[in-house]
Amino acid sequence: MAINLLDMVKSAVAGQVAEQLGSAVGIDKSKASSAIDAVAPVLLGSLLKKASTPSGASDLSKIFKEQDTSILGNLGGLIGGGGSSSGMDLMSMGAKFLPMLLGSSQGSVISALVKLLGFNDKSITGLITMLAPIVMSVVGKQAKSMGALDPSALTSLLGSQSNLISNALPKELSGVMGLADVLGGKANAAVKTATQATQEAANPLKWLLPLGALALLGFLGWQFLGNKPEEKAVQKVDQKVVKPGVASDVVADVKLPSVPALPDLTDIKKGLDSTFGGLTQALGGITDVDTAKGALSKIEDAAKAYEGLGIDKLPAAAQTGLGSFIKPYVNGLKELLEKLYIIPGVKDVIEPAIGPMLTTVSKLVG
Repeated sequence: MAINLLDMVKSAVAGQVAEQLGSAVGIDKSKASSAIDAVAPVLLGSLLKKASTPSGASDLSKIFKEQDTSILGNLGGLIGGGGSSSGMDLMSMGAKFLPMLLGSSQGSVISALVKLLGFNDKSITGLITMLAPIVMSVVGKQAKSMGALDPSALTSLLGSQSNLISNALPKELSGVMGLADVLGGKANAAVKTATQATQEAANPLKWLLPLGALALLGFLGWQFLGNKPEEKAVQKVDQKVVKPGVASDVVADVKLPSVPALPDLTDIKKGLDSTFGGLTQALGGITDVDTAKGALSKIEDAAKAYEGLGIDKLPAAAQTGLGSFIKPYVNGLKELLEKLYIIPGVKDVIEPAIGPMLTTVSKLVG
């Protein structure tokens, strides 16, 4: 039977749990289930997107290996603020997971859900925050039961859900989250690669049989050619060509141009994930001038962290590659700032800190 993680999430929060979730965030009990049905595929889609890259799959692997999925047996208590063995409730857990899951698109996703479902920002933010650890626990528990905790297996597990997520995810959110490419084929390609690697590792005969056939052909060829007149050997000339106008027996050395290798951008991309995630989280807590002043130090830290990545010193080709990676972050950041700048006095507080960084990354994106 095919695995359906979306159904598993819905089962975990069905009935009374859904009503409790709705009540906790100010959503009418009768509308709680439909709201959860819209939010759950958003969170699963975020996991799918993260698992579609090697670094993201590796990060998820570490999280799921250390995760305590026992919270699924005490959701009622956690919703009510009773806390878990670690002293955390669902809202606290979700606040830790949400920046990792949604990154710079968090503000845009919440705005889209507000328009789609008709609830206010506070209710949607609360619901998606409390649902995040539940989704993480459902996926982590399933991965553990399948022995699929290594990165390639997680990519395969989450990638197998792409069609289900695509069908359940409101179209308004697919573009906002940057999932169009992932749901359109990149995830399936990643799944195919991971599955092939697993199958090849599990079937050593796949390599032995072709090698045996090659050995047999080689032996027959030697037997056949061994009785032929000796032929002239073809000499191998490395990186040499005959220059036009030069006698054919004169060979000149040609120096091939060296192509500089691009640096490994994995660490830089992780740094960008962390920087923009922290920046989005800091901006997301701003509601007035006072909270803007309180977030100022975090905004300044994020700007310094970005500068410390040294992106401006990379080769042009590497910067171009990073531009497409950063673009979703920049777009989400601009949308969030447009909303914040409507609040009287907020722009004057945070613009000096975030403005120069935004100008720099905007040039990189193009």
